[in-house]
Amino acid sequence: MTDVLESPRTLPENSGIQEIRLGFTLQHWCLWQSRETPFGEFWPGGEVLPCNGGRADVTFLPMMQSRRLSPLARAVSAVAWHSRQQGGDMPSVFFSSHGESQYYLEMLQALAGGEDVSPSRFSLCVHNAIAGLSSFHSASYLPYVSLAGGTEGMFAAFLEAGGILLEAPKVLVVWYEQALPDAYRAYLDTSETTFALAMVLARAGGLGHQLRLARWADKGRSNAEDCTQSLVQAILDGQRSAVCHLNQSIWQWRLDDA
Repeated sequence: MTDVLESPRTLPENSGIQEIRLGFTLQHWCLWQSRETPFGEFWPGGEVLPCNGGRADVTFLPMMQSRRLSPLARAVSAVAWHSRQQGGDMPSVFFSSHGESQYYLEMLQALAGGEDVSPSRFSLCVHNAIAGLSSFHSASYLPYVSLAGGTEGMFAAFLEAGGILLEAPKVLVVWYEQALPDAYRAYLDTSETTFALAMVLARAGGLGHQLRLARWADKGRSNAEDCTQSLVQAILDGQRSAVCHLNQSIWQWRLDDA
């Protein structure tokens, strides 16, 4: 069994570009999105949950818990719960670029209008709220971390997962996004649908398909891509590899057979 996180090394020809490689065993994946997903050649070893009219099915929760969940929180709870049914309890990494953007925009507008902010609404829109609710719903006492967007985008979650796997046998990674309110759309890329993707990852070399990622530093790019849903669409299309150009890095990922 190989190490999860390999040491950075300098590429040939004195390029000066640092490379980081990550390797995982993908034990299970689970996806929900707010639009109907036609059946296709999906990635193996996972499941696409029913759209259910644009509201993820969370009937596994008591009604008093499910009624407070936003559409985004419902999606996360659904994929995390199904993944833990497959892989048991484990530490988890939650990632979203903007989280509950509709909630905090409403609070900012209320403050600008001189209104009070609802404490319950505030507690449900802080960035780690969805992660905390998911942990509570699963009765998990294991650690979790909630990450926001940054220069590495969604790939930051895989870096964090690699660190966790140095001490734990597996980790749950949950990535979730929703469409941004109109006020932000002129400045930021946004998903057009609400989705949540969960992956159960173990150390590379185990039984299952191997997910391999490589990162190269590439500062100062002016043609960075919007990779918001590229991995999600790849899973649905059965695409096994891709390259994503970000502002300060290039990421390449590949799914190999077991």
